[in-house]
Amino acid sequence: MTLDAGLASAVRHDGACALAGYSLTDLECERLVAVARQPGMDLNCSLARGNRFAPIVDFFPLTCELLHPWLRALLDELWSTRRPDNYQLLGEDEAFARFIGERAARGALPHPYAEEVFRYEHACLELAKSLRHVAPPDGPAPFRLAYFRHDPRIVLRALERHEVPPPGLPAGDYCVRITLRGDALEVEMED
Repeated sequence: MTLDAGLASAVRHDGACALAGYSLTDLECERLVAVARQPGMDLNCSLARGNRFAPIVDFFPLTCELLHPWLRALLDELWSTRRPDNYQLLGEDEAFARFIGERAARGALPHPYAEEVFRYEHACLELAKSLRHVAPPDGPAPFRLAYFRHDPRIVLRALERHEVPPPGLPAGDYCVRITLRGDALEVEMED
């Protein structure tokens, strides 16, 4: 129930009725209702959501900033269909990336710049993960390219200042080169 605040609320208010879809004994049902009615249950649900959200905002801060007005609904949708794979709540960043990637492929993201910002951050993450367990070669620094339809200098700078990028930017073809040098990512515009 800590992973599903809606279920916890339903059990707290409707008791056994909210648990009717589960194969529980009367004793199990009574115990779960008592757990849901504990004073700290709301806090437990909030902590669970925060723990699930932390790696997402760590790896996709600009995407989260851009999608802020819709983020809670998007996370509710994601988490209503996906349970964590483990008790440490690992893999939430990957589940979020798949979820947002699928929505982007359907053209179902609520902001016109969301797909390109997400793809940029995803390229940064993939570059960092590709070298996590491998020593970098002595040759050229590894890199990824990210493509934008709107000027990334304007879009990314606004988001880095916690501002919404201006609407109606002219469309074009922009390419950003993301290079990993040591522990830092360098971002440059490509011709």
